[in-house]
Amino acid sequence: MRKSKKVVAAVVTVAMAAAMLAACSGSKPAETAAASGGTGTEAAGSKAEETPAQKSDVTIGKIPITLKHDVHGNDAKWAEIYAKEKYGAAYEVIDPDNDLSKEIAAMETFIGKGVDGIILHPVDENGVDEIIQEARDAGVNVMTYNVKAAGKKVPFLGIDEATLAEQMGADMAKKWIELYPEKEVAVGLVSWTDIAFCFDNRTGPFLKGVKSVVDYLPTDDWGFKNSEGENLTGATYWEHAGGDLELAQTVTADAITKHPEVNIVYGDNVSNGLGCLSAYEAVGRGFAKDGVPLTEIIASTDASSGELTKLADPSSSLKYCLGMQPQTNAYAEIDMMMSIINGELDNDTYVEKSTPDVYFNYYKDSLEDMQDWYNTQYLPDTKLDLTGSFKK
Repeated sequence: MRKSKKVVAAVVTVAMAAAMLAACSGSKPAETAAASGGTGTEAAGSKAEETPAQKSDVTIGKIPITLKHDVHGNDAKWAEIYAKEKYGAAYEVIDPDNDLSKEIAAMETFIGKGVDGIILHPVDENGVDEIIQEARDAGVNVMTYNVKAAGKKVPFLGIDEATLAEQMGADMAKKWIELYPEKEVAVGLVSWTDIAFCFDNRTGPFLKGVKSVVDYLPTDDWGFKNSEGENLTGATYWEHAGGDLELAQTVTADAITKHPEVNIVYGDNVSNGLGCLSAYEAVGRGFAKDGVPLTEIIASTDASSGELTKLADPSSSLKYCLGMQPQTNAYAEIDMMMSIINGELDNDTYVEKSTPDVYFNYYKDSLEDMQDWYNTQYLPDTKLDLTGSFKK
């Protein structure tokens, strides 16, 4: 093994999602709930199909970014159920907990065990090419999920977040203009500023959506570019929080002081979003009256129970949220990996498939739709009850 070499080569770890791990029951998976409040691309393997596996005694290894996140923890639980019930396949998980060196070690463990395939969610898109090649040299199938490997040597399953992030940006700008036509739109972002994934799928498309509505956003060059090399401009403030709740609170508090005029705010995962909201609330902002935000509209990404509760609350200014789908994503991952194992996809040719996000908008979606979606995708021990807590 070349572990020490690869560990030295590891770059700074990156956190991609957040929130406390929600418990899942072990019940039989139902078909994926319909996406509420928005459109995405058609899911790759979004529900169980009738085609049986062609290969028996399959073992699939999964290396998520971390099991501590709501989405990724429940994704792993759904995938274990689905792999067994549809394909009779064993499913094993090693959690690197956002650490690239641990992720590489987990890959080596699975290679040593001779698993049939590995579903890899890279901690760092630039740090996994060598270990992927090591797995392929050993005859182990590999696919990447959510974040691509920079070398693009293997099939990739992405999530269509960009389409809905752009729609959300446009909808928020339109809503602000509807509510406060005399106050110009000003955008604040709390995000990751060190990886292309968020520029390509979240903050970049979000800004594009806002710009489709207003033409006067600032042109200051932050030095941030998407994968196509386009400069991303338009934000009044753009803070790095990296999915850390406390850091999101700290950087947002500073941004509020410097830029009190900002009124469209996007925290691009659950920790960035809720941390941002908390900072606004701490200075007497971040509130709404009867569903009408008083000083700014806030959006988040993941649609955890905490986010949806805030979104449904008519006194909170968090009124928009992208929803990551652990059940849908798990089905798509297993189906794609089995296609590789069964020779339907060439493991050494880059191909990209996608699975859909959803989008929740306080002004369009019912409380029933939001809670039913959450209780289907996450299967919590205690079901989310928005209708019993809030009235719209």
